[in-house]
Amino acid sequence: MAGVLRTAALMALVQRVCAIAVVGYVPDYRFNSIDWRKAVARTTHLILFSVEPKVDGLQNLDTIRGILRPQSALSVALEQAGADAPKVLVSVGGAGRSADFGQVLGSKKSRKRLAKQLLSLLQELPQLSGLDFDVEVQNPDWLNLAKLVLMLRTAIGSRGGEMPVMTMTFHALSAAMKGFAPLTLKPQDSEEKRFVDLFDMCHAMTYTVMDQQGRHASEKMDTDVVEAWAKLGLPAERLTLGIPLFAVKNGAVPATYQEIVTQEPSIISSGQERTKEGFFFVNAASAAKKVQLAEERGIAGLMIWELGQDVLEDHGNILREVWNAAKNKGFLHRLLGFSFKEDHLFSFLTVLMGGYYFLKVMQLAMKPSPKPLKQFSEETEETEETEAKTD
Repeated sequence: MAGVLRTAALMALVQRVCAIAVVGYVPDYRFNSIDWRKAVARTTHLILFSVEPKVDGLQNLDTIRGILRPQSALSVALEQAGADAPKVLVSVGGAGRSADFGQVLGSKKSRKRLAKQLLSLLQELPQLSGLDFDVEVQNPDWLNLAKLVLMLRTAIGSRGGEMPVMTMTFHALSAAMKGFAPLTLKPQDSEEKRFVDLFDMCHAMTYTVMDQQGRHASEKMDTDVVEAWAKLGLPAERLTLGIPLFAVKNGAVPATYQEIVTQEPSIISSGQERTKEGFFFVNAASAAKKVQLAEERGIAGLMIWELGQDVLEDHGNILREVWNAAKNKGFLHRLLGFSFKEDHLFSFLTVLMGGYYFLKVMQLAMKPSPKPLKQFSEETEETEETEAKTD
């Protein structure tokens, strides 16, 4: 029976394994309102947004410390998830938090100080598995960002520690990709490294550009980014495509997916990608198609900005749709050629347990019959005592 239980546990683990990365950002202004249990259960990587690099040091550290304190909602969710928990990263920089980033990167002294602070943060908070770099300036200093990341990797490697996950973001324009694609660094006593090879994933913010129809993160945009990435000779397994959980309209302030669903609930099931007021959004079906594209083109996965903009209920929840689509692209899907769902799992376990008990019954049936037990009585006891005295 123990073997059956071990097999069941293994099957459950395989069902959880996700071949496609699902990366979700959570900004600090959502920390107190998001359902951390669902966020933890439906992502492979969670990125906490963010700490801000300033000339005089990192800011917003206490907020990150607070959400990762013992017994916080996130810490409890991570502990309950156990080995299935996503990797947690903290973002460095970001929109509105990159004013000094270029200056910090431009100085070797300030890069060293930033690297030291980030290393200390990783050591202080064991829940953190890595760092995400979001240089939101007009002309990002990709070369000096690479020097910073190489400095971090070298320092951690020399200490014999586990190498953290390193990711970065970029605006999904060919000019941005051309800016870092040819960059290389030559570490001492090591082979030359390309810029992208310093990162585990590079997140394309496909939602920062609108096409002529007023759409962001469109199917064409996704395809164009993947093809431009490949044309530059960059490894597909490093690329992720962005999924926005907000709606856009020319000349209007963006609205969260939750806001447009509250105003127009029918859009969840209508299949439409535009509200009555003309806001374009990525619906559940389109989000699932992005997962399919990721599998077909062999890229790392999808990145979502940001989880706090989703609807709270499971019905219509975009993250849930993305996760369900992504987890069905795992090992068993590739092996069997179909989506392995819960009913398949239960059927498999039923057959397995039936076979187990059938073998046990057959083993018992094939054993020779045991000799009849000697009936114990007072007469028998007296006889045995007499024989003992005679001896």
